Amino acid sequence: MLPPLQAFAELQECPSADALSRAVDRLTAPLGVSHWLYALDLPLVDDRQRQFTLGGYPQPWVERYLEQDYLRIDPIVSHCHDHAIPLRWSDAVPADPRVIDPHMQAVRRMFGEAGEFGLGAGVSVPLHGPGIHWGLMSFAGESRLNPELTRQLPYLHMLAHYVHESARRFIPSMFASPDPATRLPHLTGRERECLFWASAGKTSWEIGQLLGISERTSVFHLQNAARKLGVSGRQAAVARAVTMGLITSY
Repeated sequence: MLPPLQAFAELQECPSADALSRAVDRLTAPLGVSHWLYALDLPLVDDRQRQFTLGGYPQPWVERYLEQDYLRIDPIVSHCHDHAIPLRWSDAVPADPRVIDPHMQAVRRMFGEAGEFGLGAGVSVPLHGPGIHWGLMSFAGESRLNPELTRQLPYLHMLAHYVHESARRFIPSMFASPDPATRLPHLTGRERECLFWASAGKTSWEIGQLLGISERTSVFHLQNAARKLGVSGRQAAVARAVTMGLITSY
């Protein structure tokens, strides 16, 4: 049985982020949701200080996600960055297991491993609004809950936006009014292109062939982008650019 909608309004009366988290736990527990995550700028895959998150996934899964660099292929991240409608995780996986596209095979493997950590089914709601870059709220549980989560999608969509409205009271002020020190770095169009193809696993030589430039020039653009993003290495630059919303992963 779904909690009454009046409970949504009560979220705005929570005096702290911890109280809000406990309230969300109470609202989602009857639905079979074992894990939920509210995140702005995807802090679980970014080490910047401008972070805010409530809830979370099992720590072993977070470590596995980072170890395998799943940010590069995660369709949830790219969907929530570019869209406003919810995404059922089952819709992000090819229905035919015989699909041989390497990218989709990797996506299938990622979701398969998530299921081993109790995240076999889920829905994610994109969150956009004034004063923030972007964010999402995900609800997850065992795979047997997939049909139930689909039926509850309108409810979860509404809940996510109520949580977003309530959580904004506890978000550090730098999210609402970024000062010059926290503004996004400026990447040139060519730097963005090189990062995008690097997110697809292309080598510097391959990027050069795709863009009609030399391998040395593609390396130059990737190094410049990493320097502007304050990281070392192309993988770190891709991860930082995606979480900042500067590019969409392949």
